[in-house]
Amino acid sequence: MKILLPFSWFLLIQIISVSWVSSQCLNDERSLLLQLKDSLIFDSSSSTKLVHWNLNVDCCNWNGIACDSSGHVISLELDNESINGGIENSTTLFSFQYLERLNLANNFFDTQIPEQLVNLMRLAYLNLSNAGFIGQIPPEISKIRSLVSLDLSGEFNLKLEDPNLEILVQNLTSLKELYLDGVEISNHTNDWWGSLSQFLPNLRNLSLQNCDLSGSLNPTLTQLQSLSVLRLDGNNLSTTFPDFFANFKNLTVLTLSYCDLQGSFPETIFQVPSLQYLDLSNNMLLKGKIPEFPFRGSFRTIILRFSSFSGSLPDSISNLSMLSTIDLSICNFSGSIPYTIANLKELSYMDFSWNLFFGSIPVFRTSKKLAYIDLSHNSLNGSFLSANFEGLSNLSYFNLGYNSLTGSIPWSLFSLPSLNTVWLSDNKFSFQVDEFSTMNSYNLETLDLSSNELQGSIPQSLFKLERLIYLSLSFNFFNGTIELEKFQNLRNLTTLDLSYNNLSVVIFRLTLERGKLPRPSAYAMYVDYSSNNFQETIPLGIGNVTSFVSLANNNLTGVIPTSLCNASDSFQVLDLSGNFLSGGIPPCLLQNVETLVVLNLGRNNISGNIPDTISANCGLKTLDLSENNLEGKIPTSLANCKLLEVMNVGNNYINDRFPCMMKNSSILRVLVLRSNKFHGDIRCPGIDQSWPNLQIIDIAFNSFSGNLFPKSIESWKGMTLNNNAQDHLTFNILDLNKFYYKDTVTKSRKVQMLYSIL
Repeated sequence: MKILLPFSWFLLIQIISVSWVSSQCLNDERSLLLQLKDSLIFDSSSSTKLVHWNLNVDCCNWNGIACDSSGHVISLELDNESINGGIENSTTLFSFQYLERLNLANNFFDTQIPEQLVNLMRLAYLNLSNAGFIGQIPPEISKIRSLVSLDLSGEFNLKLEDPNLEILVQNLTSLKELYLDGVEISNHTNDWWGSLSQFLPNLRNLSLQNCDLSGSLNPTLTQLQSLSVLRLDGNNLSTTFPDFFANFKNLTVLTLSYCDLQGSFPETIFQVPSLQYLDLSNNMLLKGKIPEFPFRGSFRTIILRFSSFSGSLPDSISNLSMLSTIDLSICNFSGSIPYTIANLKELSYMDFSWNLFFGSIPVFRTSKKLAYIDLSHNSLNGSFLSANFEGLSNLSYFNLGYNSLTGSIPWSLFSLPSLNTVWLSDNKFSFQVDEFSTMNSYNLETLDLSSNELQGSIPQSLFKLERLIYLSLSFNFFNGTIELEKFQNLRNLTTLDLSYNNLSVVIFRLTLERGKLPRPSAYAMYVDYSSNNFQETIPLGIGNVTSFVSLANNNLTGVIPTSLCNASDSFQVLDLSGNFLSGGIPPCLLQNVETLVVLNLGRNNISGNIPDTISANCGLKTLDLSENNLEGKIPTSLANCKLLEVMNVGNNYINDRFPCMMKNSSILRVLVLRSNKFHGDIRCPGIDQSWPNLQIIDIAFNSFSGNLFPKSIESWKGMTLNNNAQDHLTFNILDLNKFYYKDTVTKSRKVQMLYSIL
């Protein structure tokens, strides 16, 4: 983000503009402009300037054109015109001898910067940022001595090799603004600061973001006493930050994110009277503390995200009367959040997440502009009261998740009209949930109340939140019956998590077949009803619109419907484990649903053979058929599942030899065959493939014979223990936004399994 010129500059420009517009276009300049239009290749459908140039309007009034009092074109603004060629073969552009301002930003030229720019010797403002220019920056630009502002920023397509930075700027002594973001200047000496200090004494704005610069920041930079804006983000400086920056009396913006800064940041920088914007984010080795702020401090934005700043926040933060944004997330701050922060009337964005703050939530009495509050992942305690947010009519994002807050949730929160996202998960909120007394949060799209101690029935008021996209009520003590049909009225709902409660289902619609669990909304992608008290059968077509379905650990009965074979192309996880399902596995399920990554049918009453119909494009990573009544053989088509990491068919009646086809699964991590009727030699002659990632193998309570090859055991590197090992083996099978499918096996069981086979 570039800092705007002072108001006096804009006033001067506006005054000049009035004289430009009142002048009359010169015929030869009109002809040049029309020739320029004809020479450029641009998309007329997206053009707002060139496409409207015509003889019916004085050329000084054309969009993008400004003239002086004599009718000479002195400003040409052709930014965002979708120009993709023509400039390399055009001489017209460089014939405007009175041109003072040229803006070609945000186009698609895909050619080198024209050397003929040197002909525009009156040029003061040159903006070629993100215009698609490539290659070496031509040395001719250094000859345009009249330049006051130069912007060559882009997407890493330009280089400064010959000329280097010193040659580029040595003649541009009038330059006040220099933007070279994304220009590669890494091949030169680390003395880049020396060139700037020596040749650009009047420099006010300097932006060298993502330029591959390195080296320390030298005190000679203090010669740039006019410097107001300094942006060095994205350079591998790997240095400590010097305290001489406190001597820059005009400094308003200082940003050095992603610079690998180290050591302690000087506290005096926070006390520079003119400093308004400070960004030191993503310097994880940078330490520091926030000192007392001077009275009437100038700060508007402070961003220290993902650094090692620590300590407490001073009460004097209330002196920053103009502060609008503060981001201290993912640091090591501690102590209580100063109550004085509530006096910041301009505050609109506040992120203190992932710290060590404790104590109560501030009462934001006067911060009426607050739109974003994130205090998650701290140790805040006490009650959450309506006074904490009363009157915050602009509040859109509110996150108190992962704290230790207690008491009841003040449902007056949902009277805030701008509320869009609410995260209150992983606290200790309890008591019965009442109906919303007032409910004006019609824009609410995300609501997460999971992992609390909420009791009673799910409030019916939730079903009035028609724009909800994400709803999680999991891991609470909700009980009673719930009308799942009502969730179909939430037509935008893509994520619904009711897991780990004690809910039962009641069905009222006569159009539903008795005993059929209703489907969620038509747009649902993630549905988790697991660990409740549902006693119906599986709804037909539940896989047609979802990616993740879990009905595990309920009391479902009936058979697995064949309608699941017609699941959508995004269907990835099906978990029906821990129920009372009977019948067989539909042969079409493993044949048709090639996108399925997780299939868990364990702990049911499923019988029959495992269908030998597994698709050649099998994408399964987890297959759990354990604790059923399956018999027959392991299907040979299981060899198609080359991505398989977890296979569990334990506690069935499978009568087969060792599944040697699994030896081709080099990424297998868990293999459980225990308590079946497997028999024969455990070795697989002619197959030398090992399992380097294997962490658990359980073949106990079968009738295997023979000995394991020592070489095979040695190849199971995944079983290697280390001092950092956890008490249980956990790994993610599939990421789905916030959610993932996780397999966990305790190490005590792992040891038991190993002893049972060795």
